[in-house]
Amino acid sequence: MKTDQDQVTRNLLQFCYHCEDAHLCTTEEACKACWAENGWYEPEAEAAGAEETRQLLQFYYA
Repeated sequence: MKTDQDQVTRNLLQFCYHCEDAHLCTTEEACKACWAENGWYEPEAEAAGAEETRQLLQFYYA
């Protein structure tokens, strides 16, 4: 199971590596705010997608 830290690490590698302002994000909250501002991070959409996947898997294997 993925943890929130796994998500942050993946996003750091994906979104912050080439960002010229990455040095300004000194906390996880600042990173998440930057990602959300740029449309790169939508925890609600991710949670909805995870729930949909869980339901589909239950349907297929139940």
